[in-house]
Amino acid sequence: MHRGAFSFPRVHRLVRRSDFLNCYDAGQRFFSRNFVCFTAYDRARPDQWRLGLAVTRKNGNAVWRNRIKRVVREFFRLHQRDIPQGLDIVVVPKRSLDPRKLTLAGLTREFLPLMRTWRTRAADFVSPVSVPFDAEHSA
Repeated sequence: MHRGAFSFPRVHRLVRRSDFLNCYDAGQRFFSRNFVCFTAYDRARPDQWRLGLAVTRKNGNAVWRNRIKRVVREFFRLHQRDIPQGLDIVVVPKRSLDPRKLTLAGLTREFLPLMRTWRTRAADFVSPVSVPFDAEHSA
């Protein structure tokens, strides 16, 4: 397998404030033990998903905040093929999260059920392929 198969390129990052606000305001909320995830389907980008992280000083000093971001990004990097296309995701850690106890295995147990839910809900947003009127009624 070549090096880029599990990379985390910039196109998969949510960076603009307006995109974060869209997820907060128009998206759906999903709760896990240590995280709140906001998801919104972006019809302008139906072929790619994007991830945003909102880790504040309430979660600890810079070392702990960076650890949280690193572990969350690693989970999404490893599971990128399971993420529904066109989905914008904002992950917000709860204050109760202890960064010292955060592991990739624990995060996987926490996020895999959420990803299954995202996949089933994303199917509702994808419109069926439209068939031209002439093709339906010609014969």
